[in-house]
Amino acid sequence: MAPGIGGSVVSLSLGEHAILRPTPADAVAAGEVRRTACYPLVPYANRIAHGRFLFAGATYALRENFPDSVHPLHGVCWRRPWQVTSADARSCELMFRHEPAGEKMLDWPFAFDAHQRFALGPEGLVVSLALTNTSSADAPVGLGLHPLFSRRTAQTLAFNAEGAWRNGPDLLPAERVRGGDWDHGAGRAVGAADLDNDFFGWDGRVSMTAQGLKVLVSASSVFSALRVFTPAGRDFFAVEPVSHSADAINRGGLAVLAPGASLAGTMTIGAQVTP
Repeated sequence: MAPGIGGSVVSLSLGEHAILRPTPADAVAAGEVRRTACYPLVPYANRIAHGRFLFAGATYALRENFPDSVHPLHGVCWRRPWQVTSADARSCELMFRHEPAGEKMLDWPFAFDAHQRFALGPEGLVVSLALTNTSSADAPVGLGLHPLFSRRTAQTLAFNAEGAWRNGPDLLPAERVRGGDWDHGAGRAVGAADLDNDFFGWDGRVSMTAQGLKVLVSASSVFSALRVFTPAGRDFFAVEPVSHSADAINRGGLAVLAPGASLAGTMTIGAQVTP
């Protein structure tokens, strides 16, 4: 774990198999969260178009937070340190508090507390993520997790979803598509297509296989969408359980929490060695 680097996971392995991509030592030293194995997406996942949105009659503008992108990505928590609230040999709990004063208003204008819990057990790694609205008024909220898997130990990908969002040139959702090359129900090779897309109507399960290993990812129902990112020429890919598609705050689909209310979800990553 690297709580000081966005509350991120550094590695996850089973024996000699790296399930999540290992984080290089220099990335930890430099605080480069994008090179870690998994990090939280709070209080929204993926892109908000040009950082602008309308909520409850007010217009908000967020500052850019991602290299070479005019669309802010992934919220606040991946770019800030988290505090350890408890830890033992097989679990730990982290906490993050966002108070939108001064320039922090440009990151997200609504106050919240976030919590993560990591536990290793017979089923694998269980990651619990929760957000509580600590504002005095209703606030829009989204959640997601960003695990990055090693292509060396996960070479095929299978999951069931109703369809996907095809992106426009701005990498924002443009149209819904179904079937054909978007259908992963029977499994497809990782990298058969260069994906950076949201899949909607996801049933909450993903399986990945390679010679000698099977990886299973499951997520609770709050994570109704799946973001799949398979960049060409890289030794990793991302399979991200998220509560909404990109730019949902402008398109509909982001939850709205009353003061004191919470949104929570759980992801489990399990693995087994196969013949």
